[in-house]
Amino acid sequence: MTKLMIMKKILNFIVIAFTLTITFSCNLDLAPENVIVDEITYKDSSTAEAALIGAYTRLNASISGAPTGVNNYANSGYFILFSEIGTPTLTVRSNSSFVNMVTSQYNSSDHDGFIQSIWGTTYNAIDYANNVIANIEKYGHYSTSAMKRHIAEAKFIRAYEYLVLLQAYGDGALTGDMNGLGVIMRLKPYDGYNPKDIQARVTVGETYNQIITDLNEALNDLPNGTANTLVSRTRASKTAAFALLSRVYLYRGTYKNDLQDMQMAANYADSVINNTKGFNFSTSYTEHANNMFPLNSTGTETNSTNYSSEVILLSPCYSSANNYSNGLGSYFYNKSYFYVDLDFAGIYAAGDRRGYIDPATATSLLWYGSSTSNPNDLTSYKYNNGGGYNNVIYLRVSEAKLTKAEALARINGINDVSIAQLNDIRRRPFSTKPAALTAADFATPQALIDEILLERMKELAFEGHTRWDLIRTGRALRDPSVTNDRKILPIPNYDINISYGVIIQNKGYR
Repeated sequence: MTKLMIMKKILNFIVIAFTLTITFSCNLDLAPENVIVDEITYKDSSTAEAALIGAYTRLNASISGAPTGVNNYANSGYFILFSEIGTPTLTVRSNSSFVNMVTSQYNSSDHDGFIQSIWGTTYNAIDYANNVIANIEKYGHYSTSAMKRHIAEAKFIRAYEYLVLLQAYGDGALTGDMNGLGVIMRLKPYDGYNPKDIQARVTVGETYNQIITDLNEALNDLPNGTANTLVSRTRASKTAAFALLSRVYLYRGTYKNDLQDMQMAANYADSVINNTKGFNFSTSYTEHANNMFPLNSTGTETNSTNYSSEVILLSPCYSSANNYSNGLGSYFYNKSYFYVDLDFAGIYAAGDRRGYIDPATATSLLWYGSSTSNPNDLTSYKYNNGGGYNNVIYLRVSEAKLTKAEALARINGINDVSIAQLNDIRRRPFSTKPAALTAADFATPQALIDEILLERMKELAFEGHTRWDLIRTGRALRDPSVTNDRKILPIPNYDINISYGVIIQNKGYR
């Protein structure tokens, strides 16, 4: 049973402190225990919103997790780690428990550990969202606009989580196989394990369609959003839905160069870039370190007044982080299990504050972290607090700019719009700006695309994009022997076994 202390002080709302007890199953054989009458919970705006905040909490737990051992929220950010480990960004130590993420040779402990953790916590978040959607529709008796907003936010959460599952477990999801096996599609509250009711996996194409449906339906009732406060960036907005739709179409269409999907990716990215609600791209060379990835003081919230206006959605470091902290704990800071590869650091040009190591200034987002744990190895200062008090960014304007650049280059070849977006990202982190690239710098359209992908890796490294970008563009992982059908995760053995053959394993692991 899961207890959620929903404290709106965390989100700078009016303080309403009460305990909301709702339980939904993580595993297929665990029935939910609903100990609060749904009619009471979802009838009133404040308690329904508290249930929605619980869904956001589970979203954060499933993606960024919490430091190991922190109450019931600890899953160690496995999804983000899996997105980076086994790629050029990180070197895993030979005695690390994460080494199998590099080789894709998973054992039973892996199946019972991080493989099950990503699967279970993601479905747990989906169950929370499903309950919000179904029960507000059934029992809600407050402002119609507020009910519609709550349902829209829950649909956004569900869409985000199904994309997470599709990336991690979808067989062919990033390599253009719309008939491959996608996810187990749950759109109603989970009623518990019954062997007669076990669902099979729907196709990759059906999963994408549901994600797009949820986001389009959510767009009707999501607020416009604003970058004026930290609070506004912790919940879904129209801008967040545009940003996620842009990612979905890019992921779906890249491998087979589907020009319709590329155009949709570019269009939705444009909706992010040209919004009028304050989500702006800053050209300041100090933006990354000073505002986008600030050093969080232990046990305090980030000052929202100086937080980057580029950030659309994030999981913040809360003032009650001892109970509900998110992030990647000390993994990055202490470098105990992995560290930043020197070869990767070498892709940053001199003066690039995202990665160039300059001992005279000590201003790079790649630096040395802990002075006592592996002091000579590099780490990412995007996660710069060794205690786990780290914000984790899910959506930001730079991703949309890079998506627009790539999508238009795939559609139109060498073009000035793609080059302008690329230059914005490429030149920002330098105090002395390098010369802008022009069309004459690219011999072929592929040369432009390659430059955009390189810049994407530099800009978005360690934020949970690298593995998926490599897969969708047909490039090798760190271990080049890992084939496409093993670049994703296997379905957890436990859930395969209790499905009596209904749930089929990914073909690379059969």
